[in-house]
Parts: sequence; C-alpha cells; structure tokens
Amino acid sequence: SDKVGVALILGGGGTARAAAYAATQLGLEKVYFNRTPSKAQDLADAFGGTVAMNLDGEGADSLGSILESMNGEARVVISTLPAAAEFELPSWFVDNVKDGDRKPIIFDVNYKPFWTNLLHQADGHGFPLVRGSEMLWEQGVGQFELWTGRTAPYRVMKSVVLQNCLPEEETEEEE
Repeated sequence: SDKVGVALILGGGGTARAAAYAATQLGLEKVYFNRTPSKAQDLADAFGGTVAMNLDGEGADSLGSILESMNGEARVVISTLPAAAEFELPSWFVDNVKDGDRKPIIFDVNYKPFWTNLLHQADGHGFPLVRGSEMLWEQGVGQFELWTGRTAPYRVMKSVVLQNCLPEEETEEEE
C-alpha cells in the first residue's frame, strides 16, 4: 500500500513510552491519544508524532483528520490503557477496514482480564491480536536468557503465565 504506516498509541505512561520507542524502531509514524493531552504531547515531544485530541473520524485534531492529512493507515494499535477503562475503538475506525485491506494488529498490554473490551471488539472484526500475556512471557524469556546466558524454558514459562492469566473455564479446557 502507498499509505504511511501509523502506530496508534493509547495511554500516556511508561508502557506508552516503550510503545513509542518500539514504533519508532519499526519506522512507523506515531499518533497518540490520552485522556490527559499533555501526557500524550510529552510522548510526541520525546519520540515524534502527533497528538489526537479525540478519536472522531473527522474534525480538527481528530484521529480521522490526522490519518487523512498524512495519508496514513493504522498498522498497529497499542493500548496501554487499564482494562477498567473499558476502551473500544470508534466504530468508524473498525468499519473502515474492508475485507482484503490490511487489518491493524491490536496490541492490548493487559494480561488480566484475558479478554478486554478492546480484544473482544478486535476479535469480532477479525483483527490480529497480541495480548499482554504474550508480552509478559516473551519479556520473561528475554530476561531469563539475558540474565542467565541460557535458553529459557519457553513452554514452561508460557504455561505458567497462561495458568495465571486465563479465565478458569479456559484453563480447564486446556488441561
């Protein structure tokens, strides 16, 4: 596609900083949204990018107008928001992705609950998902190998994380 790849980063704390760094390393443009715009602006100042004042499809400083002005398409949405925020993407955003289009990867850093509103929404639209639990065990594997110089017991680490993150009915099905 000739569109510019964009990472939509939701939140304004430390994990959003890590997301902005990763998006920069991947060569993606960054659009930030946070309920406290000054925190989103701090990220834009540190890593480059644009702050969306709202997630509307049109209007000044909206996500839709920013994407349109940069000829951008969201390649990844990284939510660092707490699950209690019950965040979902606006309907114009998910409905604009047609069959055959590249669907953005939805990355929700929460590992509990296993299903957030955002993950349910993304799954219902067939978007690829990355869960916080996956981040947790991959991070653990990387740290284990860095600290010990040995290959991590990947399956064991994944199993322990899932036993602690999956809802009980899902862990019983996996046994």
